[in-house]
Amino acid sequence: MNLNATDRITILYNIILVIFTFIFRAKIAAYPYHLAFNLSVILIILLLSFGRRSSLSVCKVSLWYPLVLYSLFYYQTGLINRVVVPQFLDGFFMNLDVWIFGDFPAFFLRGKHGNAFLDEFFHFFYFSYYLIIPLTGILLFRRDVKLFEGFVFQLSSLFYLCYVIYIFLPVEGPIALRNEYFHQGGLFQTMIDFIYAEGENPGAAFPSSHVAVMFLVAWWGSTHFERMKIFYWLACLFLSIATVYCMFHYAVDVIAGLLLGVLAVLTFNRAHIKHYYGETRQGTCTK
Repeated sequence: MNLNATDRITILYNIILVIFTFIFRAKIAAYPYHLAFNLSVILIILLLSFGRRSSLSVCKVSLWYPLVLYSLFYYQTGLINRVVVPQFLDGFFMNLDVWIFGDFPAFFLRGKHGNAFLDEFFHFFYFSYYLIIPLTGILLFRRDVKLFEGFVFQLSSLFYLCYVIYIFLPVEGPIALRNEYFHQGGLFQTMIDFIYAEGENPGAAFPSSHVAVMFLVAWWGSTHFERMKIFYWLACLFLSIATVYCMFHYAVDVIAGLLLGVLAVLTFNRAHIKHYYGETRQGTCTK
């Protein structure tokens, strides 16, 4: 089998979920479907590993599969995140925000009436998360498939860590306040509202994966595309502000996400330089 690091970490994540689902099956609605889904992902990865031997093109294309799975895994966490802790912990996190900042931080940034331009501006940057991740992947893939492979491994590891936290630490975020203060917005607010209405399950607020992942992506983008450094870090900054301004996250979610992103960069950076820039540089699709 031609399993790479991303395959292994994805299989490990699914094995953890299979074990979790089996142990808590009495508390999980339709638990056989969860088992079937996670076992199917493992099977597909194993089949892909065999298929990579057929051609270099198939091998390269198969490296993209985790980007399809992230949203599915994310949705699944919302279905099983109140098995261990039966209630959302928002009261604690909102009180923590108020204790640290003296008031709910979104009111500092937006006020209670807001501004139509800023509302749309920050919703655009919140939405940019869904664009910048695949864009960075495409740029890295075009530059060097081995770089892309390393990027996807780090991205997957960070996502899976966030997802495990969400399962055991359910925090909904200040969505109720958002529904009260945001009405009939522009294009990007409407798009975000649609995404949350159709593809969101509550309970994935702490830490903010938007901030953690964007920090990691900004590091990769600014490191390998020097001319885009300002773009990446400004996008990271404005997205981090947007998570609070748009009332999707508490400020402590953002702080935790930032710390997690920094930790991911520091953890992977040493291995990244050694493995991807060393003399023995090898990739899954190298022949």
